[in-house]
Amino acid sequence: MGNGAAIMPTYRLIHPETGDVEDHIVKFSEYEALKSQGYVQSFVSGAGGVISGRDHSGQGGGHGSSDGWKDVLRRIKANNHGSVIDI
Repeated sequence: MGNGAAIMPTYRLIHPETGDVEDHIVKFSEYEALKSQGYVQSFVSGAGGVISGRDHSGQGGGHGSSDGWKDVLRRIKANNHGSVIDI
């Protein structure tokens, strides 16, 4: 951001009167002012889906899986005809 533009954080806040969840892109000082007006921050859990250190997102086999786990997957696949487990 070489043009001097500031990056503003996004705060997900609950409106004190309506209970609506709103996203506010404001400076921290403005966020503090909103909190003093009764806004409450809302957090979203479970965001993401990025698996650090993995080179794929397969069904459990492949890079990063232990040989023991792969053996378990092979036994499951062998005992369940039509299984599409990717090992």
